[in-house]
Amino acid sequence: MSGLLGTLDMGNRALQTQMKGLELTGHNLANVNNPGFSRQRMEVDSTYQLEAGHQSRGTGVDIQTIQQIRDQILDAQIRSEKSTTGFLESKMTGLEYMQAGLGPVLNIMGQDGQHSGGATGLTALFNDFSGKMHEVANDPSSRNARQSFIDAAQNLTDKIQETSLQAQELQTRLDDEIKTVASESNNLIERIAELNQSIQKVERGGLKTANELRDQRIEVLEQLSELMPLDVSTAESGKMLVLSGATVLVEGEDVLNSILVEPLPEGDLTLNWNNDNAPFQPQEGRLGGLFDLKSGALREVQTKNETLAKGLIDIFNTIHGAGFAKDGSTGRALFVGTDAASLKVDPEILQNPTLLQVASRPDEPGNNDIIQDMITAMGENQAQLDDRNFIEMHADMVSELGQTIRNTKRELEDQKSLESLMQKQRESISGVSIDEEMTQLVRYQRAFEASAKLIGIVDEMLGTVLSMSR
Repeated sequence: MSGLLGTLDMGNRALQTQMKGLELTGHNLANVNNPGFSRQRMEVDSTYQLEAGHQSRGTGVDIQTIQQIRDQILDAQIRSEKSTTGFLESKMTGLEYMQAGLGPVLNIMGQDGQHSGGATGLTALFNDFSGKMHEVANDPSSRNARQSFIDAAQNLTDKIQETSLQAQELQTRLDDEIKTVASESNNLIERIAELNQSIQKVERGGLKTANELRDQRIEVLEQLSELMPLDVSTAESGKMLVLSGATVLVEGEDVLNSILVEPLPEGDLTLNWNNDNAPFQPQEGRLGGLFDLKSGALREVQTKNETLAKGLIDIFNTIHGAGFAKDGSTGRALFVGTDAASLKVDPEILQNPTLLQVASRPDEPGNNDIIQDMITAMGENQAQLDDRNFIEMHADMVSELGQTIRNTKRELEDQKSLESLMQKQRESISGVSIDEEMTQLVRYQRAFEASAKLIGIVDEMLGTVLSMSR
């Protein structure tokens, strides 16, 4: 179509295009405070040309697409950083649980008894246990000295039992958290497949772009990356692939794998993929942080606490069993139990301190050879304590846990700064700038007014032509 009618049609298309640009600018401005929104731009192109002899005429403008302003490489980097942040956050949260639960027991923030643990921490109790040995050694026949020693031994075993119980409760709490995070992950995996299906429906035929749905998908992918390691790629068919390691979770609108939480016979739990039952061992995300805490700091505390308990049982029972009580009896164990959870002082000795075997020979009330051997054993390095004494073993356990807390806190602070920097970088690319949108608004307004003016002029010219034909 050429002539005045063609010009009128061209003006109408221009008017519709500028109107759409105004709407899009308003849409961007409305989402200026929406962190999950990426600004959109209207891509336009000139329409077909009309050939008239040796001349050609343009027919105006038309909308090609509504494009999101996104940097996919930066999006992938942010997902990776979110996995690292999720790992450190969950680990730090678990360490704070440990500090709250075990701090008063282990004297995590120090070893001088001057903090929240006070005189009830293991360090103070080991020192008290050792001090009461010296009191018995100074007066082996004293019932009060014997009773004080037994009370100190009982306080020590109670605290080791409490440490074991607190560590087990923390493990149960972490296991519950793992189950919760695994369930959240499965829900997000299904949500990604649903969004892929919705996007495919909207964009079928290539006439529309589901930008809002794509923004939602980016948000869900980032939420999932906080929970577990995640990669996104494209299959040969063109469908989106969401992977964790080499395992494909989502292909297009199909969920291929989800997480199974399965209990182990010893009371622990493991993660597997539901499709082939292959093991899933996350190294990143909140799941990775929880497993790292369980197999690292928490297990180290449990292992060293067990070592202390078994050291008391083996070393002191061997020495005590060779001694003699006031009544001449021998062969009795000082501690009963097989591990930290069951460790306690022999109940008969608790009831009767005269059964404490401190002499190396019977009928010698002043003999303190056995208690002296205990004092020596308390201060000596022991092979089953990794060539350390009891107090050093406990000090190592405390200092390692405290160092882990400090290091994780510092790493988390650094990681949050890095992620924040990348978020700001993305905001500068994809975020809505009010100044820029206001400029766009004025441009579309002026173009709209010009298009309307063109239509008005053509309308007048058509009126003149029609009046001439009458």
